[in-house]
Amino acid sequence: MTATIRTCVLGCSCNDGVAYRAAPGRLACDPCSEKLAKAVTELGRLYYELTDVEELIPGGSGSNAGGSRPVPGPRSPAVDGLIVHTDVRSSTSAGQPPAALASIAGWAREVREERSLDTARDQLRGTVPDGRVTMAREIGTLKFEWHWVMGQEWLADFAAEVHAVLAALRSAGRMDAPTIRLGTCTVRVLGIDTATRPVTLECGARLRVRTDATELRCSNCGTVWPRSRWHELGDGQSDYARLAEELGVPVGTLRRWSHEDSWTVSGTRSRRLVTRAQALESFRKRRGALPLEQAG
Repeated sequence: MTATIRTCVLGCSCNDGVAYRAAPGRLACDPCSEKLAKAVTELGRLYYELTDVEELIPGGSGSNAGGSRPVPGPRSPAVDGLIVHTDVRSSTSAGQPPAALASIAGWAREVREERSLDTARDQLRGTVPDGRVTMAREIGTLKFEWHWVMGQEWLADFAAEVHAVLAALRSAGRMDAPTIRLGTCTVRVLGIDTATRPVTLECGARLRVRTDATELRCSNCGTVWPRSRWHELGDGQSDYARLAEELGVPVGTLRRWSHEDSWTVSGTRSRRLVTRAQALESFRKRRGALPLEQAG
């Protein structure tokens, strides 16, 4: 009798591209199972941090003891972008990120129904009123049956949705570092003209970067630009208003940083232009670590 060897379905692989072997009785290897469990734990922590009453009021301080933090959403007393994650009845259309509580509750309900040995599925479904559903309870169900979950055919879909919920929560809470445009790639690349003669042209691809990055890779030519060379990028200037919008920093604060850090300023008296790379360095020096700390 030949034993069937199953490989991990969660995307890991050896250096030769072959997926790791799944643990006995499971569809995932032990490292991937542990990573997914940590992601579920982080989801629960982030959910309660963002759904604190302070976070649901525009301008509320939440866990940011240093002052108010802008929260995206309408001008109503509560922020729709976060509230949708707290309602177990929330539904999203195709292409939209899943609602946190509704998504996790759905998976937990599936586990309870499949693992119930002494309660009929129809009866079990009605034993948990919507108003009593909590993220802690649903995550507790998943963790209690974690070994069984790791062996289900829907494991890959479950893992993908967990990571999608995490990304949606971070986006709703503005916990990802902002991105700004640095300029265009100035690398000379080899091309062919209309007469099939080799010519060298400037890459010219527009480059955007997260404020917490130390390097960026051009998606067109593949060149890696370390932070120390960002000043070489073409068309790397912007006015204060555009930078304030991209970085979420008041114009007055940017002007103060410009004076303190001696930015290169050009343009006209009505529209002053500054170097994006210098602005990004000032942002990183003062606030660059904040998004990563909040994201855990």
